[in-house]
Amino acid sequence: MASGEEQMNTLGDYAAEHGAVAYSRSNSRDDPLSVLDEEDPIFANEDLLRIDHIPDHDKIVGRNDQIETVARRLKPTISGGSGKGTLLLGKSGSGKTLVTRYVSREVEERGASNDVRIGRAIIDCAQRRSEVQTIIHLSRSLNDSDKTGVEIPQSGIATGAYYDRLWTVIDELYDAVIVVLDEIDRLAPSDDTQNVPPEEADDSKLLMQLSRAGEENDVEASITVVGISNDLKYGDRLDTRVESSFAPDEIVFPAYDANQLGDILDRRRDAYHEGVLSDDVVPLCSAFSAQEHGDARRAIDLFRLAGEIARDDDADHVREEHVRAANDDAEVTRIQDLIRGCPTQAKVAISALAAMDEYTNQSHFKATEMYQVYREFAKAIDMNVLGQKRITDQLREYETLKIIDMTRTSDGYREGTYLQLSLLDEASLLLQSIGLDDRCSQIPIDTRMRQQLIDIVSR
Repeated sequence: MASGEEQMNTLGDYAAEHGAVAYSRSNSRDDPLSVLDEEDPIFANEDLLRIDHIPDHDKIVGRNDQIETVARRLKPTISGGSGKGTLLLGKSGSGKTLVTRYVSREVEERGASNDVRIGRAIIDCAQRRSEVQTIIHLSRSLNDSDKTGVEIPQSGIATGAYYDRLWTVIDELYDAVIVVLDEIDRLAPSDDTQNVPPEEADDSKLLMQLSRAGEENDVEASITVVGISNDLKYGDRLDTRVESSFAPDEIVFPAYDANQLGDILDRRRDAYHEGVLSDDVVPLCSAFSAQEHGDARRAIDLFRLAGEIARDDDADHVREEHVRAANDDAEVTRIQDLIRGCPTQAKVAISALAAMDEYTNQSHFKATEMYQVYREFAKAIDMNVLGQKRITDQLREYETLKIIDMTRTSDGYREGTYLQLSLLDEASLLLQSIGLDDRCSQIPIDTRMRQQLIDIVSR
């Protein structure tokens, strides 16, 4: 190890040694509020680069076939009928949510011109993580309590009562409803959940209720469900009863190539003032994003971030160096933002896994090994030590955020199956980010602790 590293005793020292700083791009000004009166020298309409912005059809690239197919599935709702259950499958950033938002918005507007009351709710299941939380959010999205007189409490009533209130809301306010369940696979059982029959999984129970609302609960309005998943094999996991009632058609969204990503960004150039972008900005943003499995979301975010860096540098143009800085910043900022919102217990557990990755010659670890290191870290900073199951459950939340991979695996007859953990992000970036936390900065990573890590994974 380098001599600088030998001087590090804590995670805070690690963060300082590697140059981690609390994220901020604000410039020092005599009057910090003067920015409110200044004309933006770079952006003409930055809203065009927001991830949740729904562009016009002429700005949606390479998805005409998918738009047409989704439109056919939802078309019956324009006259108050029931559309076809649909699963949209493909990697993150392949346009699934964008196409669904665009088509469902068009259907809602055309229904209104026919005096058909169409409700539209797009629910992020990754943020809900349970059947009841999804139903609460769905009910609140569709409800107008001044018209229905129905209140949707955050807790305190049975799941069945939440469904009853949802049915009342739908029949009071709508002729047809489109329910979009984004990342629906996040409601499915996790790999280390045992003895959960498919029909008892939260996604199955939710789909059964929604797809049979008219048949079993006398809901008069039609309900059309669209499920979105990054898991191409999600449809294969559905319970047979769900397949029968939901009966989804599957639409696969391929990843974008570099040329398509460039076309997507070219069609959003009007987010910038004319003449501000140098010629190499769009190709470089596209190239970086094509390396990340053709993720259009990342391409647009990188395109925006490069402009922000140029503006904060008081540059007249957005150039190659701003894109490269944005590419580096995007990864660091993403991790810092994710870690900043973690509970302290989760930060300690993630730091345990990251330290094992950083200071041993392995990249995959048993959950029991991670837990031993977590215990040592927690005790070192005088923090309560949680049980292994609770820590594993906390880490499961960060699997959905693509920080950690958790896989049930087997090494044969000796130990049977066990939970294996690995990082999907760089260990050094995670350690730097966690080291910015006041309490976690005191976690020891001195020579003695590093040797202990090696001993644990070598047993």
